[in-house]
Amino acid sequence: MYQNYKTISVEIDGHVATLWLNRPEWHNALNLDLLNEVINFFHRVDIDDNIRVVIIRGRGKSFCAGADINWMKQSANLTEEANLSESKVLSRFFETIFNSSKVTIAVVHGNAFGGGCGLVSVCDLAYAVGSARFSLSETRLGLIAATITPYMLMKLPMPVYKEMVFTAKKFDGNEAEKSGLVNRNFETDEELEQHLKTTIKEILKGGPKSLSGSKSLINDVMQTVSVKEKLNEVPEILAKVRVSTEAREGFKAFLDKRKPNW
Repeated sequence: MYQNYKTISVEIDGHVATLWLNRPEWHNALNLDLLNEVINFFHRVDIDDNIRVVIIRGRGKSFCAGADINWMKQSANLTEEANLSESKVLSRFFETIFNSSKVTIAVVHGNAFGGGCGLVSVCDLAYAVGSARFSLSETRLGLIAATITPYMLMKLPMPVYKEMVFTAKKFDGNEAEKSGLVNRNFETDEELEQHLKTTIKEILKGGPKSLSGSKSLINDVMQTVSVKEKLNEVPEILAKVRVSTEAREGFKAFLDKRKPNW
């Protein structure tokens, strides 16, 4: 049921599924194949009554380094209409995880940049190890963190999020914990794994339907009407920005390893 994926892999242990982002050579950067495979996985797992918890992790050195720069480079050469189609897939990726009936837990190590932070924000719980590094670097590329903003603002105070977006600063697991992006940061992998094991054990003591019902209620309360409306608008915002002069210059400067001309 969970085989034949190219960019992800899945492990099942009792009532727990571990979803591995499996593009280690690209630091698990997001591309269309990965987005579609994760969406497919969650559609399958949501009808699997045996699974109650989904852990999301990354193979290799990073959790998720954000959008694949090669994918973004190609997107810059597409029409706005084609970009809108791709942006809708990205929105569906985050929305599918956020609305999953399962309890989702992000386990973060290495880099969690851009969309990687967004992936953390759509999970119900998130834990990081001390070596993890976070950043919202979209403005450095002339982009807007459009798709993830509604979810990030459900986790973080607005002034804190604005500072992250405006400065594109890198921050560690301790700051991620203080901001609310992750529930807890741990100094060692061993401490994190022990806490994860204990947390899952406690979660599984709850009734399956009460867990999914509680999550649904909490998510519905958090999503105000204005937020829900904005979720429908962000693909169009992202599509327009991707083909802008500033974004094209940002990508070119990044690839040329120089400062952008702005």
